[in-house]
Order: sequence, then C-alpha cells, then structure tokens
Amino acid sequence: MINRRQMMMLPGVAFLCRFGSAQAQQAGEPVPADSAQVLPDQLLLKDYRPKSVYNIPVTEIKKAKYPIIDAHHHARAKSPEDVDAMVKIMDAVGVETTVAFSGIGPAFDETYRLYSKYPKRFQVWCGLNMADVDQPEFGPATVQELKRCRKVGAVGVGEITDKGMGIGGQFGGPPNWQGTRPPGGGGSGPRGGPAKKGLHPDDPRMDPIWQKCAELGLPINLHISDPYWSYLPQDKHNDGLMNGFSWRLDNKPGIMGHDDLIKSLDAVLKRHPKTVFIACHLANLDYDLTRLSQMLDRSPNLFVDISARFAETAAIPRFATQFIKKYADRVTYGTDMPYTQQIFSTTFRVMESVDEHFYEQDLFFNFNYHWPLHGFGLPDDVLKKVYRETALSAFKQARSTARG
Repeated sequence: MINRRQMMMLPGVAFLCRFGSAQAQQAGEPVPADSAQVLPDQLLLKDYRPKSVYNIPVTEIKKAKYPIIDAHHHARAKSPEDVDAMVKIMDAVGVETTVAFSGIGPAFDETYRLYSKYPKRFQVWCGLNMADVDQPEFGPATVQELKRCRKVGAVGVGEITDKGMGIGGQFGGPPNWQGTRPPGGGGSGPRGGPAKKGLHPDDPRMDPIWQKCAELGLPINLHISDPYWSYLPQDKHNDGLMNGFSWRLDNKPGIMGHDDLIKSLDAVLKRHPKTVFIACHLANLDYDLTRLSQMLDRSPNLFVDISARFAETAAIPRFATQFIKKYADRVTYGTDMPYTQQIFSTTFRVMESVDEHFYEQDLFFNFNYHWPLHGFGLPDDVLKKVYRETALSAFKQARSTARG
C-alpha cells in the first residue's frame, strides 16, 4: 500500500492535481479593485494602488521655494476667465511665467489674444504648419507661417513631436490602451487611423525651418521619441509595462525606433549649432541619463525640460540628483499638465524634499505607474537654476542668433 506522498509522486496523479489547480485559478473572475477584499490572484495589475506603510517624514509644499518658469505648458484656456484662474494658481504656487504652447493660424492668434492680457506672465509659442508635409512643395508655406506668428507675438516654437512617424506624421495601427486614466486624462498617445509619414528632425527638408527659427530668435521645444518602455516588447520583463502599454509603440507599423530617433536629434543639433532646442521630457532619456549627459556635453545648443518625467526620475533619486546637479544650467522645470495645487505640490516634493517611498498614481500622466517616488532634495543654487535661471539662459541664447 502506498501513502499520500508516494501517490503524489506518480506522474499521472501529479499532472491531474496541477491541472485541477490551474482550472480552479482560471475559473475565478477578476474582482473589482474597490471590493472589500481582493486577493493577489484576483487583483488586476492595472488596479494595484499600494499605500506606503512606512512611518517616515511627509513634506507638503504648497509654494515653490524660488520663483518658477514653467517651460512646458499647453494652452487650454477658452476664455479670459480661464486665464484669470490660471494666474491665481500661478500666484499661489510661485510660477512667475508660463510658456504656453499653441498652434498655428487663427488658433494661434486667438491663444495669443487671450494670454496677452498678462504679457509678463505668459510666453505664447506657436506650432509648425506641417499640413503639406507629404507633398513635394512642402517648406515655404511653413516658413511663411512661422514668420507671421513671430510678427504676431510668438517667442518660441513648440511642442514639436516625433515619436517615430516624423514631425507632422500620423500613426497607423490600433489605438492605444487607456488603462486607468479617466476620459481626457493625460492624453491617449497615438490614436491609430490612416498612417501618414512626416519628417524626422534631421531630414534635409527641415533644415530651412530650423535655420529660420535661429534667424527669428525662436527656441524650439522638441518632443523626440517617447518613454523607452513603449518601444519594448509588452511582456513580463518590461519594467514600465503598465504605463508603456498605454503609450505602446511596438505595435505601430513603419515607425523609426527609439535609438534612431535619438540619433536624429543628435544629428540636427550638430547641423544647426545656432538653433536652440529644448528637448522636452529629458529627451526621453530619463532611463539613460549617461547618454543624455554625453549629448549635453557635445551640444551647447541643447537644453532639456523635466516635464512629465518626475515619476521616472524620482524612481532613481540618487542618480537623477547627480545628473541634475551637474547639468543644472541645462535642465529646465516644466509641468505639461493642467494647473492644480496637487500637481505642483507633487513636483515640489520631488524637487525639494528628501521624502522617500511615496506614491502619486492619480495625476494627469501617471495613472498607470507603479513605482514609488523619492525626493531629490536639490540644494538652493540648483533649484534656482532649474526653476527659473536656466530657462532664461536658453531664451537669451536663442535671441542672440536673431537677425534684425
């Protein structure tokens, strides 16, 4: 007679036990995250919302320690009252000036009209006319609209974007997953639809445009690539899987990959040394600050903003702090988010405090992150530069190339 342990060693019995166990696990449906009790085998990763158990200091910062220039904000105001409300928040949190990205044509004119009510509080930047990017005659009309916007009052160009299909391009393939973001929260990434090829930054057809920006004294905010995790296979090894899946690009046909996009930026920096580029979101090299350091060393015309990359860098606080300290005269503050006290307080907590292991998963762009954040505790001299002085330096450098 055999005992239970011996019986379990029999191949057929062991297989049936494992099969039965697998069936039991598969039979259960995922439980809503707001249920009273959700066990790990029933909880969906997208619903995971950890709360720190550590009894450690919590720093609440309502107003920045020093005046701020927000070098990355999208103009969303629809009325003078909207702009008034923005200014009230800016006063409360310490934002001296906001760079407001706009469009072209009548859209730019209307944005400029609204925001020029506070000429010392807002800089209005225009876009680029890329409507005919796939036509042989592309170029002259874009330069003409750039000159027109400059005459109206534009003091910069941005945000100009290439995530793989080129500036003015359109992704094909399926639309991106929305994850836990509410409708309209944090954008949706490439939406899919009919594909259209644009021009990458180092395409020779872009040269007259970059040259004209230098001649007009206009700095350019350039969004190159996207978070690295978006280009990686969306599998169990992807460190930023949940957020990467929201912005995924591995399933978009015909795109230029992350590495080649960074090389494209490198090439245009070298070819247009008099044109000032602010590569937003740390040039999407927040995962490889060593490579970004090398680019900054090579190209005095390159600046970066930290907008919408607080979560990525706050996950590696010691290395990120070293980088920001070393390149404080090239890194600018930016939000890329609607103005709320919570958003500003979170960015200030990352920049100014030494708080550890805290979660902020329900802001505009980070609904699908699962990394804990940590404060940089930047010293005063670095804060002054990143918050304000570096942006002024970038703008001054751009104006120094203007003709006439």
